[in-house]
Amino acid sequence: MTALIVAGGCTSTHVVPNEYPFSAPEDMLSGATGSLAWSSMLAKHASQTDELYRCATDKTACRGRLKSFNRAISRADALTPDEQIELVNFYINKGRYARDRTKRLYDEDGHKTAIQRNQWTTLYDFLLKGGDCEDYATAKYFMLRELGFAASALRVVVTYDRRARGYHAVLAVRRPDESIWLLESDNSVKKTSHSGYRYIYALNEHSIWDHRDDYVGPILSQATTSNNTDERGTYENN
Repeated sequence: MTALIVAGGCTSTHVVPNEYPFSAPEDMLSGATGSLAWSSMLAKHASQTDELYRCATDKTACRGRLKSFNRAISRADALTPDEQIELVNFYINKGRYARDRTKRLYDEDGHKTAIQRNQWTTLYDFLLKGGDCEDYATAKYFMLRELGFAASALRVVVTYDRRARGYHAVLAVRRPDESIWLLESDNSVKKTSHSGYRYIYALNEHSIWDHRDDYVGPILSQATTSNNTDERGTYENN
């Protein structure tokens, strides 16, 4: 994204390096039902919404982090949207990290044939059990939705992190000024540079986007990847 900055009578152009392509309709892959695992999680989340707040009136329902979640929501009500984003990022990142449930499949020669994710975690279940990086991003998505953020402004984005040399997930938030913020698991909110990521795919409760530059196989079904975990690999979600 390019923004015009005016200072001292001069106009300059500021570019966010490698900004997440929120406005790329050509990357639209399908509706959310295109992934059975994702759409099943969305349905489960909808059925658990009341449970998120039962702790406020029934102390016996205050399991896991549900009590602190209700306090965080109450505190967030008095904050600006920008402050709410920072609070949600920090709060969710305090959750317990669980083993990555991503499956890496190999053939008899040890060559990786696919990377699969066949389960997503609801916000309620995350507050009870924690999760991996995809679950952190999903929990942030749902918490911001509870605070009134539009689904159209939020996406769970699966990336290849070139610095860590592995797959990773962040939450992308589009702000009213069209800037894109990436909420990271280290409590940072990346606003001015998105360098280091190769975007693979993204999801929200309505749609799925395929951001790969080159077609290397279907993103929602069996695909072949390289022997090493590198940025050319396909990240499956089936």
